[in-house]
Amino acid sequence: MKFETCKICNSKITKRFEKTILNKYNNVGYFECENCDFIQINEPTWLNEAYHSAITSLDIGILYRNELLKSTTIQIINTFFKDANLFLDYAGGYGIFTRIMRDVGFNYYWDDKFCENIFAKHFTINDIDNKKFDFVTAFEVLEHMENPMEELLDIFSISDNVLISTELIPEKSLIENWWYIAPETGQHISFYTKKSMELIAKKFACNYYHISSTLHLFTKKTLDLAKLKQKKDKTILQKLSKIMTRKPKEKIERKSLLETDFFYIKDQLKKGIL
Repeated sequence: MKFETCKICNSKITKRFEKTILNKYNNVGYFECENCDFIQINEPTWLNEAYHSAITSLDIGILYRNELLKSTTIQIINTFFKDANLFLDYAGGYGIFTRIMRDVGFNYYWDDKFCENIFAKHFTINDIDNKKFDFVTAFEVLEHMENPMEELLDIFSISDNVLISTELIPEKSLIENWWYIAPETGQHISFYTKKSMELIAKKFACNYYHISSTLHLFTKKTLDLAKLKQKKDKTILQKLSKIMTRKPKEKIERKSLLETDFFYIKDQLKKGIL
């Protein structure tokens, strides 16, 4: 699908720079919105090839990232959404985040149209009748969206509280050589600014809270972020440069679902439901 205007606000776009994608698609244009500074690729014709493997070999930070996101997500839920009981990890990849959140007592489910569910089998969106969730996480997915507003409509139709992770565009002088563009994989095709995030929130009639450079909370609630004890934010690459020497501290107030899930799956296997 070719877009002549900004995918977020429909304003005029101008080509900013070009890249070679997947080391063979040359002179691919990256277009910048004149209103919200969102950057997009208009016709990513290589996506089937790029998603031959849903998780690229370049994503070596996947386990470390999920552990970090666990701590922050628990903190946000315990601070602002204590009554939340049903959770979904949208575009949940291998199911890592769903599994580790269930392990610490959060009734999480998984959904992903493109990736194999390895760690969260039997706990998918298709395993429950209720398709409305108290809280949804969508980590490292916005930058993959070819038509963000259509895909975000799906997310906001199932929850009023959505926590998203994606890197915001740095200062303009650095954008062309920004590591997050990752042209080698061909999967990152949409790049956001704080203003574009605010326009998304307005479109879906919710409040936007910029938790950090990578975390963005959309909710119908009005929140006081001062209640959230925030650590100095760093990019994933900066965090990966240091070895985790201690387990992140978070107050666990829920009973682990690990044991009950084990016996549930065991029973499903006995019944021949694989």
